[in-house]
Amino acid sequence: MKASFPILLLAICEPAKVMTLGGLIRRFRHEIPNARITLVTSKASAELFSDDDCIDEIQVFDGALFKLKSLGMLSEISRRQWGLCVDIGPTMVSRLIPAKTRFTLNANDPASPLVQICKALRLPEAEVRPSLRVSPAREAGVRTFLDNGRGIAPLIVMAPGASWIGKRWPTERFAVLATKLMRDNGPFAGHSLLILGGEEDRDTAVALRMATPRARVLELTGRLDLLSAYAALKHASVFIGNDELWLHLAAAAGIPAFGLFGPSDDSMAPYGDNVHVVRGPRSFADIQAIDPKLKQNVCHMLDLSIDRAYDGIVRVMTGAEMLRASAWQAVG
Repeated sequence: MKASFPILLLAICEPAKVMTLGGLIRRFRHEIPNARITLVTSKASAELFSDDDCIDEIQVFDGALFKLKSLGMLSEISRRQWGLCVDIGPTMVSRLIPAKTRFTLNANDPASPLVQICKALRLPEAEVRPSLRVSPAREAGVRTFLDNGRGIAPLIVMAPGASWIGKRWPTERFAVLATKLMRDNGPFAGHSLLILGGEEDRDTAVALRMATPRARVLELTGRLDLLSAYAALKHASVFIGNDELWLHLAAAAGIPAFGLFGPSDDSMAPYGDNVHVVRGPRSFADIQAIDPKLKQNVCHMLDLSIDRAYDGIVRVMTGAEMLRASAWQAVG
């Protein structure tokens, strides 16, 4: 029997960055049949990979790096001999872990984590694009939840929350945008609105729900775990939201995803041809010039008008429809 090839993925960082590993895990499993993959990550990020049968072991690492419990886990990991260690944290401890080959993310490199990993491991980015695995049971549960006996209506998904007011587009603008997109002569006529977010986004989500025709809104803020939200996104026609985890989930789900950007670096947008950055007339550099540390308690998104967001979305979606129509005619 061929000896196993142990791979350690250290991802002690925010879930959006950990999602970078989704496609990489599948690539490892495909190219190294005897791979044994261990993922060390936070509780929130572990949720995203709970259905992934390509991973042999998930160790949940929460709390301060040098707490007694954390040190015990790291000590146990460091006693093993690893064939490959990938650290996207990055953490200082990874250099103490014995590995034949290692990659540690360079926090000072302007390139995204995926670009850095692919360059170091000589992998084509398109073949390891982030994605998540969903079990048939979870998929069936999400379908039943969205169906509710009436069939799954075509969906627009919006995530109006943000961890910082600086990158939170005003909720009332989300409401007007949703109404314009879903009206009878709009590009998403006949669609319903699905609102996603965490428990901390509830006030923002409720405000959006109350400002939109109630019969066409499904508000699930704080009611879905992250992997179930990802499964729900796969049923949507389009996603629109601020630069938060929900945008990364939509990007990985493969649907058209529009990120409303202001004090966010466009180069750090999720990977994929389905991802589109929509911003006002100011660039990231323009905003950073007046808020160098990106910590001011002020909204930097006010220059992104409703019309600009609407036009950007319609332009992309109309172009996509034209391409699909041309491809259909060519096949016909």
